[in-house]
Amino acid sequence: MTLRHQQSLFPTHPAWFPTHPAATLALLFLLGFLSLSFVAEAQTIGTSARLTGMGNSSVALVRGLDALNVNPALLVPSDGVVVSFGILPFGAQAGADFMDYTTYEQYFTGTANEKGKMEPTHLGTADKHAILGTFQSDVGHFTHDIRYTLGALMVSTRFLTVGLSITERTGGNIAFPRSFAEFMFFGNEPGRTYDFSETAISSSWTRDYALTVAQEFRLFRRIPLLVGASFKLVHGYGYFGIERFDSRFTTDPSSYEVHGTADMVARYAGSENAVFANNGFHYTLFPDPVGSGFGIDVGAHVKINRNFSAGISLVDLGAVSWNRRTYEISTNEDFSVDDITTSDQVEEIRTRLNGQERPVSSFSTSLPAAMIVGGVLTVPDMPARGRDWHFTFAWRQGLNDVAGNTTTPRIGIGTEIELMRNVAFRFGANLGGIRPVTFGAGIGFIADNFKLDIGSMDITPHLTSSFSAVALGISSHWDI
Repeated sequence: MTLRHQQSLFPTHPAWFPTHPAATLALLFLLGFLSLSFVAEAQTIGTSARLTGMGNSSVALVRGLDALNVNPALLVPSDGVVVSFGILPFGAQAGADFMDYTTYEQYFTGTANEKGKMEPTHLGTADKHAILGTFQSDVGHFTHDIRYTLGALMVSTRFLTVGLSITERTGGNIAFPRSFAEFMFFGNEPGRTYDFSETAISSSWTRDYALTVAQEFRLFRRIPLLVGASFKLVHGYGYFGIERFDSRFTTDPSSYEVHGTADMVARYAGSENAVFANNGFHYTLFPDPVGSGFGIDVGAHVKINRNFSAGISLVDLGAVSWNRRTYEISTNEDFSVDDITTSDQVEEIRTRLNGQERPVSSFSTSLPAAMIVGGVLTVPDMPARGRDWHFTFAWRQGLNDVAGNTTTPRIGIGTEIELMRNVAFRFGANLGGIRPVTFGAGIGFIADNFKLDIGSMDITPHLTSSFSAVALGISSHWDI
């Protein structure tokens, strides 16, 4: 009888992603932890490190190429620049509300043996409870958003400012029930119901080819008003999403019979020359897209006086239609097992839980749409004549919960001051998202024709190893 309640419903041999729901979740769970050692806290709202170092609050302050993907109206330069080249701007944020780096390093990086070589760590009961204790609620969340610009060019004239850019993006949201981790650690405990209905996954890899136009007008012949729009051709290279995962089961404490429901729908699409294919690493600069669509950013910005300006934008309005190498995995079964030690019955349940994979003609997903409102208060001639001290504010409201996005509002506040000539120091805080508050910092180097910005939206990893999020932005451009 003991064997019956300790035996897992899922077979112990590995299954290849993504045909087995349990293997899919376990794989993404582990990938999420591995990602924490490189990047973490989500929603990059641009690829400007000036934004990152100020808690993503300087959306009304950035100008020129730094404004791409934030507010197209601010593409119009403020300093007479005619031509500007972006040099590989990069922004990456990800994070989790469970499993900090200390816990990950302790249990998931291995244990040194007598010869000093790393071996897998064998988890005891206390170790498993310690890991489960990192969950803040019944559901843990992991999310990431990485963007980098392959190329960007801006040309400004008195009649119109035009920008061209190619921006790559990967994003992902994972909702991981605590009960799933408990089931993996301890098996199906008699008398308990394991409910996985809050499981959710959305991940995508896309590239934008954008044309941005902007122009300055005058309100009442004296107040500068900037308006702009970006038109994006979007290529999709990979997508995986769970649309529904309403699966649960209970083991009877007396008979050890298992009764449950397997109800799941997932869709995915992937390029033949994806980064990871056929158990190897492959990369090509221009892979074959498996989806395409269109997006648009629109924005406006007004400088009320020398001390105050504000702007608003709507970004990533649009959708991608995935229409090549597209598949759906689905199942909707009630099941029962009266003897889970019988291989035939376990195989039958495994087949039901796996679902049936079938090709589909196409499906659509929304872009990570959002509304951004920002303002800047400027104190002129501080700390010296000819330099300005900026205080910034931004509110970002996501309009959907697709990969890398959230409908939870986020507020950023920050400041920038040029304490040394041509060197700007930045500080900021970001409130909202999966972590309540993060504190950021950054620095900018300003030369006559070249600008380099480095920033982090969460300085916690630089102060302690007990962190579950990091963020980094690096951007530069050369002006003529």
